[in-house]
Amino acid sequence: MSEQNKTQPARSKDIVVSHLVQFGFRKASLILSLTCACFLTQSALAEEPITNDMLDWSLNELTPGTSDRPNHPVNRFPISLSQAFDVSFNKNPSVVAALKNIDLAQAQIKTAGARPNPQFAMQYGFGPPFVGAVSGNTQQIGGNQLFETGGKRRARLRYARSNYTLAEYQLADLRYDVRSAVRKGYAELAAAEANIELVENQRTLVERLARIAEKRFQEGHVEELEKLQARLAVDQFDTLRNSAFSRLRQASIELDYLLGFKPEQDLDVEDNGLFKLSLQRTELVPPPHEPLPSLEELLAQAFEQRPDLKAAKQSVVTAQNAVKLAKVQAIPDILIGSGWVFSTYNKSTGLPQQEGAYLNVNMDIPIFYRHQGEIAAAKASRNQAQLQAQAMATRVEADVRAAYSVLAAARVNLARYKQNLIPLALSVVRKAQDSYERGKSDLGNALVAQQQFQQTFSNYFDSVVTYQNAWADLETAIGKKLDF
Repeated sequence: MSEQNKTQPARSKDIVVSHLVQFGFRKASLILSLTCACFLTQSALAEEPITNDMLDWSLNELTPGTSDRPNHPVNRFPISLSQAFDVSFNKNPSVVAALKNIDLAQAQIKTAGARPNPQFAMQYGFGPPFVGAVSGNTQQIGGNQLFETGGKRRARLRYARSNYTLAEYQLADLRYDVRSAVRKGYAELAAAEANIELVENQRTLVERLARIAEKRFQEGHVEELEKLQARLAVDQFDTLRNSAFSRLRQASIELDYLLGFKPEQDLDVEDNGLFKLSLQRTELVPPPHEPLPSLEELLAQAFEQRPDLKAAKQSVVTAQNAVKLAKVQAIPDILIGSGWVFSTYNKSTGLPQQEGAYLNVNMDIPIFYRHQGEIAAAKASRNQAQLQAQAMATRVEADVRAAYSVLAAARVNLARYKQNLIPLALSVVRKAQDSYERGKSDLGNALVAQQQFQQTFSNYFDSVVTYQNAWADLETAIGKKLDF
């Protein structure tokens, strides 16, 4: 999100309404022109070529899409996919929480490098045992210092630093998972926006059919039932419109969460070209006809770049350092103490004051327990981490191959929809309505053709979402942004 968008004051309602209506009209004009171009150039399976004359009846009657009308989602905030990635990098709630793991790992390094503090010790007594008895106790003052042996501090630092590196890899893995979710959420929002325009344009087709039925009824060629059936088909689009706007709102709320925005923020994507049958390169995905990288090349990149595989390998390093730390912990430390000793006898005892020094050494003798449990647990964790790293390597290959397969299938499906199914569906609905208008077929055939046309576009939208999600899954499986 640019700073200008953050600081720009809200415009007046009239300006917003004007801007959104104009923007909606431009979007509708673009989708219609692109659709027309695609239909004109790719109609090989239609019964006859689709011409401009065949398209004029629908293009002239189509109305601007309603996705930006101010009486629906208002104050929509436009955002590009790259902006969404940038925002989620630090603002996603899960990322914000995971960043604290880095702070904790840094604190653990400081803790691991700490040296034992010296101890101050003093004994000063009162009463006859210290001042009156002939063989009374002496007073003493001194200190103790614990000396760690076996390189414990070095082992702790090595383990803490490997934990810090692991936390960085885990954060990178989380960020890439969030990136994939943002990509899919952005594609879903683009699909929701385009679906609203699709519903409006399909409603226009059915309204033309309703006008034909009304005209034929007025001319006495059909019963009133046909007019009512055609009107019912139009009115049913009200529920489709409500569902479309609900889908748009849900998609916006989900993307709001992923970006760390408040859920009432209505987002507006800047990239939904594939939904408009555009063959141009987009920020979301490359054109479906562009060649894919080889599977072997992608697998090599995945084994080198994937964050969770790096984290799994680093877990093995951390576990190995934990074993070394457990072993050195079994080496006894030495506690050395020294100080000054003096007497405080009363003069009445007739004894002179006495003074001297002392030195003491303390250490554990590893006879009964030598940290066998800690060492065994550390070794078991290391072995487990090694198995998990091997499993992750297998998972990486499976993920890349699966995503690659889905992506290849989605590309084929999109090509079939653009080249064959959509032009054919448009030809069928056009001919069915013309045939009904001339009285050569009944209303049922026209309605069935309309439903087939509607289902074809709905399936095409699903294929676009599948294609975009397959790119997101492939990038996630590889662990890096794919350049296209």
